[in-house]
Amino acid sequence: MSEYQPRSQGGWPTQPPQNGGQGGYNQGGYNQGGYGQGGYNPYDQATREQATHQQQPGQPRARRRRKRWPIVLTVVVVLILAALGIGDQVAKAVAQNVIAQKIQSSGLSAKPSVSIEGWPFLTQLAAKDIKVIDISGNNETASGSKVEFDFTAKATGVHLSSLSSDASATVDQINGQATLPFSSVASLLPVSGVTLSPDPSKGPDAVQADLGIAGSVTGTVKLSGTSEIVVALNGATGLASILGSASGESYTIDIPKLPAGLVVKSVSVNSQGIVATASASNTTLSQ
Repeated sequence: MSEYQPRSQGGWPTQPPQNGGQGGYNQGGYNQGGYGQGGYNPYDQATREQATHQQQPGQPRARRRRKRWPIVLTVVVVLILAALGIGDQVAKAVAQNVIAQKIQSSGLSAKPSVSIEGWPFLTQLAAKDIKVIDISGNNETASGSKVEFDFTAKATGVHLSSLSSDASATVDQINGQATLPFSSVASLLPVSGVTLSPDPSKGPDAVQADLGIAGSVTGTVKLSGTSEIVVALNGATGLASILGSASGESYTIDIPKLPAGLVVKSVSVNSQGIVATASASNTTLSQ
């Protein structure tokens, strides 16, 4: 006879089978291993899944915040360096203008161009020692002279007495060149209509004076002392040789006072004019 008993119409049997105590509802089922005592609990599982879903969006945000720090730090450093660079350039521009004014006070007709070498400048300014200064000027006159000249100079070891705008500045060494254009030199000669040009075939200090239809006269340029340039004309050609125009004559040109105590040491001739090479030691920019 079969042990199977059909289920009643009302649901599960009122009494569980005898083997239900091992794995059924009361001992091994939901009561002991289920909801109450550490078994499977669908509500605990849902809670863990919800917590997992809540943590996942937060973790990438934390990583992104950590990655922003290098970028922020880089931006801050760049901004600081930019501010320091701008401040350094502004301070240098002010100093260059003050130095140019001091050089002009030595007797120049116009303020020269001044450029301070080296970066950063603020460290040089704080030490009151400027390493190198480049100076230049065009179409300048000096000390009431009408002779226009161009010049360039490089001053090394410039020491400031203070950081104020009226500070004095001593210079360890300054070297420069002053060029007297041929047009300025020709205007000083008593012969009208003369055009001067270099004559390299006769030497580095040779010039040629073109007198137009009268021919030409060659000559040499020499330094006399430290304040005069002598142009000696000789060797006339053409009509000038017949008439003796300007041949055998010497003309003296006063060297204008150069800035920063520059003293002429030698003269030569190039395609632009007469070049006077000058230098000075232990001088001042306003001398």
